[in-house]
Amino acid sequence: MRALIHDFETAGGSARECGVVQLAVLGGSLGADGAFDLQWQSSERYHPGGPIDPATTRVHGVHDEDVAHCPDYRRAVPAVYREAARQGFDALVIGYSNTSFDNVIARRLGLRPRRSLDLFIPAYRLKKRDGLESASLGNMYRELTGSEPVNAHDALADTRMTAALIPPLMARFGLDDFPAFLDWATTGQPVPGLRLRFGPSRGHTIESLDDDALTRALTGWRGGNIDVLASLETEYARRGLKARPEQGQLF
Repeated sequence: MRALIHDFETAGGSARECGVVQLAVLGGSLGADGAFDLQWQSSERYHPGGPIDPATTRVHGVHDEDVAHCPDYRRAVPAVYREAARQGFDALVIGYSNTSFDNVIARRLGLRPRRSLDLFIPAYRLKKRDGLESASLGNMYRELTGSEPVNAHDALADTRMTAALIPPLMARFGLDDFPAFLDWATTGQPVPGLRLRFGPSRGHTIESLDDDALTRALTGWRGGNIDVLASLETEYARRGLKARPEQGQLF
C-alpha cells in the first residue's frame, strides 16, 4: 500500500491559521508487516508569513532569522503535496496526532488523502492498557524501539520515528497484517479513563462528567480522536440516558 507520512513545525497558534516553518513528507510503500519502504522524501524550511512565537521556537528551535530567506509556505507547500499525489502516495496519509494538527494544516494547502491513519490513537490505547507514562511520540519511540529519540521536534526526525512505530505497535496488539491494523486503528473504541483534551470539560475523564456535561461533550464533538466519540457514546448508553443528542457537524 502506498502512503505518505508527514509532519509540520509551525510558527505557533491554531492549526487552522498557523504559519509553517518546516514540513517533512516521506513517500513509500507499506508491507503487510507494517515496514515502511521509503521511495521519496521532501524536507524543507519555509517562511511562515509572519514572526515565530518565541514559545514555539523553544520547542522546535527554529528562529525568525533561520527562515528569513526561505520560500513562503503558502506557495511552496502545495507543490510538495501535488508531487506526492502525482506519485500516488496520497492513498493513505499517516502522522502522529495528525488528525487534529497536521491534517488540518495540510487540507488548507491542498492535500486530499483517500484515507488517514493517526498513530497517536493506537499509541494512546497502548498507554492506557499497559499503564505507560506518556503517549508522546518520543516516549513511544523509546518504549517500542528501545532507542532514544534523536532531534525530536525536527519534522524529518519525527516522520522517521513515526514510520518506525508501525511494526512494533502492530506486534503489541497481536496484529501481523497491516490492512487489519489499519482497520482496527481507524475504528473508534471506548477507552476507560480517557481524558478530554478540548472544550469546557478539558482534563476530566469521561466517566467523571455529570449527565449535562456528558451531553454537552457528545453534542459538541466536531471530529478528531475517534476514541473520544466512542467513549462518549459508550458512557452515554451505559447511563441509560434518553433522546441521544444530535451530534454537531464534523469538520
